[in-house]
Amino acid sequence: MICGEKVKKQVLTLTLLGLLLLAFACTSILCSSPRALAVESSAGDTIDTGAEYSNGTIGSQIDGLAVWYVWINTNDTQVIYLAYVSTKYPPPVLTFFGQHYTTGNDTEIFVGNTLTAMEVYDDKNHNGVPDIGSSNDTNELLYNFAVNSSQSYLVSPVQKTLIDGVPHYTWGLRYNTIDGFVLTENQAAGAHVTVDYLGTSYDFYLQNNVSYLKTSFSIGKIMNVTSVSTQEVTLNGLSLSLLYGTSVITSKTYTTVVNGEPYNSTTTENASELTNSGEIRVEDTKAYECVFGQDYTLTRDSANTTYPSFSAAVSDNSVQGGLYRSVESTLSTFENVLANVFPRISRLPATINLDYNVSSFLYRVCYPQWSGYAIEHDPTYVAYLKTTIVPETSPPLLFIAEIAVIGSVALIAALLDSRRALKTTMKKVTAVLAARVHEFALRHS
Repeated sequence: MICGEKVKKQVLTLTLLGLLLLAFACTSILCSSPRALAVESSAGDTIDTGAEYSNGTIGSQIDGLAVWYVWINTNDTQVIYLAYVSTKYPPPVLTFFGQHYTTGNDTEIFVGNTLTAMEVYDDKNHNGVPDIGSSNDTNELLYNFAVNSSQSYLVSPVQKTLIDGVPHYTWGLRYNTIDGFVLTENQAAGAHVTVDYLGTSYDFYLQNNVSYLKTSFSIGKIMNVTSVSTQEVTLNGLSLSLLYGTSVITSKTYTTVVNGEPYNSTTTENASELTNSGEIRVEDTKAYECVFGQDYTLTRDSANTTYPSFSAAVSDNSVQGGLYRSVESTLSTFENVLANVFPRISRLPATINLDYNVSSFLYRVCYPQWSGYAIEHDPTYVAYLKTTIVPETSPPLLFIAEIAVIGSVALIAALLDSRRALKTTMKKVTAVLAARVHEFALRHS
């Protein structure tokens, strides 16, 4: 009887120990907070590259402007996002996102994409993209679309969530009630416009040895168009284009591939080449891919309609240089931020240059059906990594499963009145739980 009571006490002790550890696991999850920095920093501050993920603002050499950033560092890859914000002046609408990692052939690489400009064009030949320097000497690009004044903006801080064991990092930025202009290259004609909103959001995640950055671009309806020249400006029947530049730094030779063939925006004689994707290959190994061709949603008078988007690789000669030169100084701020961060995460000697005329891959994402109505579109960017990603498992579920098994073994031992079996089981239990607690503490410290 005394022995039986002792066994029961030991079983009770084991049960209480399991419950205590379960409470510890749950409390650790509920009380832990992500390392997300959402406060403004003074000029000269830098990004904490040791954080798994964070966001915040850092100063700019341009008075009154700051750079809002998002930083992600997970599974040997780093992602950085930059955009302008200001509480003093209307911020320019410029964004950048880049990723650093090691490719499948063990090559270090950094790939970045910059939203350089928005353009308005007249798709006269209905091929979906603006044509420049065609055989009949027509130029379908009509206006540069500059949006640089918003009454307010809202940032969505980076968050991490688990979906089927896969970590997703999401964030976004939205400008509201934007004043802007549409101007010809020589500013001979133009108009003042008001845009309802302009927003970008992102979802970054990894599966196996591939990372995905799903982007969402949305622009609200053009609320009014007021001509500022003798020539009347209308957006009715016109199309919208987003111009991006790609920056690539790698320790080995790389090639941009469009439609299965090598391509270089700085040397091509074709002003535009339709494509559904663009690739970066390092010594014949696919390292990065821009996936285009998805449908976009156009909202016209509360009615949603989907249309196919179009994309084209373009030569630097097809870029209207006047607009780009006007934003070079603001892009240099991004370059300074990247120069501070990049040496900390890379052994590569080169610096990041965002100038469009050195990019081997300039491309336009185009929306033929527009006429100034609201648009939503979700292109995807894919990186091919050396690292194989192991899905995360929620720690509490592991604790619960292990405690259930341990409790069952202990109960059987008690029922069999086997003190030796129970003693051996308790030693194993203690070792296993101690190891799990240590592992959990390391992962979430």
